[in-house]
Amino acid sequence: MSIRHDAPLRKEDLLAIESVLYEAKADELVARSIARVNTNFPPFAGEIGYDWYTRKGSAKILASGGGAKDIPFVGEEGGRETMKVYNIVTGIRYTIEERQAIQAKNALGKGPSVQLDTLRVTTARRFVAEAENKLFFVGDSKHGIKGILNKTGITSENVATTGTGSTDADKRLWANKTPKQILADLLKAKEAIEAGGLFKARVLVLAPVSRLKLALPYSDYSPLTIQKWLETEGAYFEKIVESRAMLSAYNGLSANAFAMLDNDPEVVELAVPEELTLREPVYDLLGTSEQAVVERSAGPIIRHPGAIYVGKGV
Repeated sequence: MSIRHDAPLRKEDLLAIESVLYEAKADELVARSIARVNTNFPPFAGEIGYDWYTRKGSAKILASGGGAKDIPFVGEEGGRETMKVYNIVTGIRYTIEERQAIQAKNALGKGPSVQLDTLRVTTARRFVAEAENKLFFVGDSKHGIKGILNKTGITSENVATTGTGSTDADKRLWANKTPKQILADLLKAKEAIEAGGLFKARVLVLAPVSRLKLALPYSDYSPLTIQKWLETEGAYFEKIVESRAMLSAYNGLSANAFAMLDNDPEVVELAVPEELTLREPVYDLLGTSEQAVVERSAGPIIRHPGAIYVGKGV
C-alpha cells in the first residue's frame, strides 16, 4: 500500500511537537525560578482575587492569675486585590508543502526521525516564556498589569550618586563605582527590606552586565570577589538571578536596575490559571495546519509590596 505524503499531522508528529513544547528550559523560566507558580484557580477564570494584609497584635507575658481582659488578640488589616487573567498566545503553522517535503525524505530513508522541523515549536515555547517573564517583572501597560518593578507600594529609587562622572546619572552607574560603593547600594536595599524584621532579602535580580560586576575583587588587598564578600559577611542571597528585564530597554524605568525581594509564597507568587497548552490542529482548505499555544496568566500576586526593592540607574 502506498504511503500518503500529504496526510494531516500524524500521532508521531503531534507527540514530537508536545515533547519539545513542554520541555522546561531553566534559562527561559526566569520568573518561575524566583516565584512559586499558583495554579489554584479555574482555568477559565476571567479574573482572580487575593487578600493582602499586615499582621496586627502581640503576645504578652502575664503573671499567674492574670485575667482574660489582659490577653491581647492577633488580627490582620489589609484589603482585597482583583486581577484580570489574560491569554498569552502564539501559533505554530506547517504548510502542506513542508509536511510533504519532510515525509518524502523519510520515505527515502534520508529524513530525520522526527517528521517535522521542531525549531518553530521551540520558538513558540520561548516566546510564551518571555511574555510570562515580562508580565512578572514589568507587567503590561496596555492591559493595566503591574509587575514587581512597578507595583504600587514597592520601594523604587535611584541608587546613590557615589561614583565618578560629570552627571548624576554617570555617578549612579556601577561601571563608575568601586566594589565598596556597589556593595553599599546592595546593603541599602537589603536594609530597606529587612529593617522591620518581617522579611528577608532572599533573591537578587540583576541585568547580565550588572551580574558580571559581582566578580570584581572586593579591593586591591583582598582576593574576595564582591559575591564572596556578600556570602561570607552575612549578606547572603539564596538566589542571584540574571534577567534582561533589568535592562533599560525592557523595564520601562529608563535605566538599568536591580531588584531585591523576599520570594516567600506569602509575599509573591506567579498566577497561572492555565499552564502552557497545545491546542488541537486546525486545517485550512489548502491543508495548512495551525495550532495555538496558550497560557493564561494574571501576572504576579504581590501580597507585601514592602518586601520588594528596586534600585535604578546601575
